[in-house]
Amino acid sequence: MAEAYVLVVDDDKLILDLVSMRLETAGYRVTTAMDAWQEVIQAHGLKIGLVITDIQMPGVGNGVDAFKKLRAASPNLPVIFMSGMKPDDAKAMIPPDPRVRFVPKPINFEDLQAAIKDLTGVDRKL
Repeated sequence: MAEAYVLVVDDDKLILDLVSMRLETAGYRVTTAMDAWQEVIQAHGLKIGLVITDIQMPGVGNGVDAFKKLRAASPNLPVIFMSGMKPDDAKAMIPPDPRVRFVPKPINFEDLQAAIKDLTGVDRKL
C-alpha cells in the first residue's frame, strides 16, 4: 500500500477533512470524494489501496452501492465503512466480507488505526 492512495469518502466536509488530515499526518497518500459517484471515479482513476467511506451520502447511490461497483473491478480492495447510524443498522447494510471493517462515528482514531492495520498490515499512529 506504500504507493497506493487511501480514498476517503464522506459528504460531511468536516469529517472528510479531519480523517484525511490524520491519515496524511501519519504518512498516507490520501485522495478524497464527497459522494458515491466521485468515489467510483476516483477509485478507477488512481491506484487505490484502501477505501474509507461513509455509508449514507446524498446523490446517486451510497457507500455500499459504490463498494459493489469497486469490488466488481477490484475484488480484494479493502474497505472501511464509517457511519453515524446505529451500528447494528449500519452493519446490516454492509455485505459480509473478510476485507471489510466498520468504524462508527464519531471516529475513534485508535479503532480506525486498528482496522487499517488489520486490513493492510500497515500500522501508523493516527
